[in-house]
Amino acid sequence: MCDYSQVEYTCQHCRYVVLRWCPRYERTYKPCAPNVTHLEVRNNELCSDCRPRSLPPWEHMIRRNHGHTPCV
Repeated sequence: MCDYSQVEYTCQHCRYVVLRWCPRYERTYKPCAPNVTHLEVRNNELCSDCRPRSLPPWEHMIRRNHGHTPCV
């Protein structure tokens, strides 16, 4: 079984992060039942879904076409 770490956030969401893939997964790429070996509690951090979005500093340099461009 693949070893996972369970990460719990302030927002009450939790994520499972792979620590080590098992030999079966490395051969077949088929997921097996997770084996949670570590618990990490992040009381001062929000998960990526709840964290406020911030734009990269170069956002003003990107030209965005918000209209639809017809395929020709």
